[in-house]
Amino acid sequence: MWYQTGRLSLFNSSKVVLGNNTAFADKNNGVAAGGMLLVFTDGHIQIHEIAGVVSDTELLLAGEYAGCTQSGVRYAVPVFGRDDGFDHAAYVAQIAAILAGYQSQLAQWKQVLTEHGQVTLMNSAGQSVVVKTLPDLTDAVSRMMDKTLNGADIADKAQFVANLGLSDVVRKSDLASHTHTAAQITDFTDAVRKVLVSTLAAGQGVSLAYDNINHQLVISATGNGGGGNSGGGNGYTVVTRVGVTASQSFTFPLSATGTMDYSFDAFALKEEAGLTNQVIVNNFDNGTGMVATEGMVFNGVMKPYTGGDTTLTVNDNGIYEATIPEVQISDIQVSAYTSITPVLTSNTAASGITVSATSTNGINYPWKAFDGNTSTYWSNNSGPSGLIVMFSASTTASGYYLDAALAGPPGGTGSWDFQGSGDGSTWTTLDSGTGNRVTVTRSFSQPVTYRYYRLYLPGSGGSVYEMKILNNVQRVLIQASDNKYYTVMNGELTPVPLPSSVADISAAGFISSGKIKNIIVKKLVSNQGGSLNVIVSPTPQVAKTAVLTNIKSYNSLSTVTAATVLTGAGAVKMAVSRDGNEWFTWNGSSFFSIGELTIDRAGADKLNMQGVAATTLNALTNTQWALFYADVQGVPDYISFAFGFSVPNGATDNALVDKVLLSAIFSAWKKQTETEVEIRWYPDQVTFKPVTAGNYKFAYQQP
Repeated sequence: MWYQTGRLSLFNSSKVVLGNNTAFADKNNGVAAGGMLLVFTDGHIQIHEIAGVVSDTELLLAGEYAGCTQSGVRYAVPVFGRDDGFDHAAYVAQIAAILAGYQSQLAQWKQVLTEHGQVTLMNSAGQSVVVKTLPDLTDAVSRMMDKTLNGADIADKAQFVANLGLSDVVRKSDLASHTHTAAQITDFTDAVRKVLVSTLAAGQGVSLAYDNINHQLVISATGNGGGGNSGGGNGYTVVTRVGVTASQSFTFPLSATGTMDYSFDAFALKEEAGLTNQVIVNNFDNGTGMVATEGMVFNGVMKPYTGGDTTLTVNDNGIYEATIPEVQISDIQVSAYTSITPVLTSNTAASGITVSATSTNGINYPWKAFDGNTSTYWSNNSGPSGLIVMFSASTTASGYYLDAALAGPPGGTGSWDFQGSGDGSTWTTLDSGTGNRVTVTRSFSQPVTYRYYRLYLPGSGGSVYEMKILNNVQRVLIQASDNKYYTVMNGELTPVPLPSSVADISAAGFISSGKIKNIIVKKLVSNQGGSLNVIVSPTPQVAKTAVLTNIKSYNSLSTVTAATVLTGAGAVKMAVSRDGNEWFTWNGSSFFSIGELTIDRAGADKLNMQGVAATTLNALTNTQWALFYADVQGVPDYISFAFGFSVPNGATDNALVDKVLLSAIFSAWKKQTETEVEIRWYPDQVTFKPVTAGNYKFAYQQP
C-alpha cells in the first residue's frame, strides 16, 4: 500500500519536508519514523528515510535534501495497513509502473542515439522537448569537418574528430549495424552530452542544464518564463543564511535559456527580534501527551500517588469498598475514622459544639481547622497555645486526626499533646507526637470520655489545617494484589477469610494499620460508608512528554518555567531533550548528556540522581538556552521534558508539577533596501551582498 495524498515542498540542504493537503500524523495512514519516502522530481526518483513525523504537514528526514528548493512535488510512502494485510500485488504493480516509466525514457534516449530525425522527450509531468538525434548531429559535424567544405587547413580530419571525443563513442559508418547496450549509453563522454545540450531549445516554463558533477542533462519546470513585463518566474527560490558577516557576498546560479531580459525580481530579508510568546507544554489536566510510570496521577497537576481521603462506595453484597492504584509503593497507612466534629463555618456553627483557642493569628480562626478545607487553617500568634473543642455533654472518643505544620524552638522540631478534660481546667494527656509538617491518625489504647478536648502546642506556634476527633466503630480489611484479604496490627499483615458480609469485616477488621511495607494494595473494604484516610509513600517515579514541542518558528528560547510545589523532602528533578531519545541536564555552565531514560524504576532512579532541580532549570537565561541549540546557531527547533519524582514519606512530603510554560521570541524579518543589501544580476547568476552582519533570507526568481 502507498500513502501519496497531497504534494510536498522540499528545501535544499534541509531535513524539513512540508506537506500540502497531507495527514502524516494520522496513524491510520501508516506514515512513521523509519519509513521510506519516495520523491519524484524532474523525471528522477529519490529515496529518503523518514526520521520523524512532526505534524500532519511536516516530516523530518534522516538526511538533508540535496536537490533544488521546490514545491508541488509528487511523493509516495510505502505503508503497512493496520487493519488489513499488506497487498504485495499492489506494491509490485507500483514498482513496475515506476520502472516502466524509466524504461520508456530509456527507449526515447535510444532513439536519440541510434536513429535519424527528431525525437520528442517527455518527463513524468507531461512536459516535453523535441531534440535532433545523434546520427543527424554526427553527420552535421562530419560535413563541417569535410576538407571540401571547411578548407584544406585541417591536416587530419580523423584526429580532429577524435579530439572532440566522438570517435570512441559512435561513427556515422557504424550506425547501420551498431546497437547500444545500457552500459554504452551511460558511458558517453562529456563532449557529446554537451553537444546535445547546445542543440536543445527549452520552451516556456522549461529549463535545460548540464550537471557537471553527476554528468546529467537536467530538464526542469521553472514557472511561467520571463517575457515582457510579466515580472519573471512564477515563485521565488528562498535561501536562509545564518551568521552572515558584513559585506559577505553570496552567489546563486541561474538556469537562464536564450537571452536574459532581466525582468525578474530579487529581495533580501534580515532577521530582527520580535514579540515574546508563551507556549504551554502541558498543564496536566489528564495524562494526554505524557508517558509515565504507573504510580503517577494527572488531575490538574502531575504527581506521584500519595493517597488522601478515599471515598467508599457500596457493592452488591452491601460491603463498602474503594479501589487503590495497584502500583509498587514503599509503604502505605490506612486509617478508618468517624469524626464526632462536623464541618464548621464558625466557632459556634454546630449545635452542642464550640471551638476556641488561647490565641489566634489574624483571620485564621479556630473553626478553620474544622472546615474540611486544607487550604485554610487555624494559626496561633506565638508561644504555647491550645486549640479547644467543648461539647455540651461528655463525649466518647477513640482517637484523632491531625494535619498541621508545627514550629518548635528555633531550628528545632515541633511537638504536640492531645488532651482531655472534664472541666476545661485540669487536662489529661492522651497522646503526644513530634514533627514539623505532619498528617497523622492516632488511636487511643481504649476509648475515653471527656467534655473538653484540646490540641496543646508547647512550642513557638504552628498552623492546623484540619483536625478531627474520632469515635470509631468503622473497621477495614485490605485486599492485596494476590487477591487475598488481610487485617493489620501495628504494620503486620494477617490473612483472613474472604469477607461475605459487613459482620465479617466488623469482627476481623482494623481501625488503623500503621505503616505496611512489601505489599501492593488492590482494594480496601469496610463495614461502613464514608471515607478512609490513606497515606502512601511512593517509590521513585518518572514521566516524560510523549511528543516533541515544535518551537522552530521562534528565533530564541527565553525561559522555561516548570511550576512545582514541594513539601518536606519531596523533590522534582528534570532533564530536556531535542529528539526524545538522548536527555540532557545542566551542570552550571553547559548542558551534558545523561543518555536515554526508560519509563521504569531504573529510569526514575537515574533521573532523580543525575537530573537538575526544576528551580535551576527555571533560572536559565536565553543565552544559556542557546547553548542547548549550539549546533544550529542557538536557534531552537524541538524540546521535550522528563521529570523525576521523589516523595520519601507520604505523610510529610509531597512533590507536584502544576504546568510547564515556555517563553520564546518570534522571528521578525525586515525587507532590506538597496543600500542595505546590494543585489546584482548577471546572465547566469544573481549575487547578494549585505552591508551589515546578521541572519538573512535571500529570495530570487528563476528565469
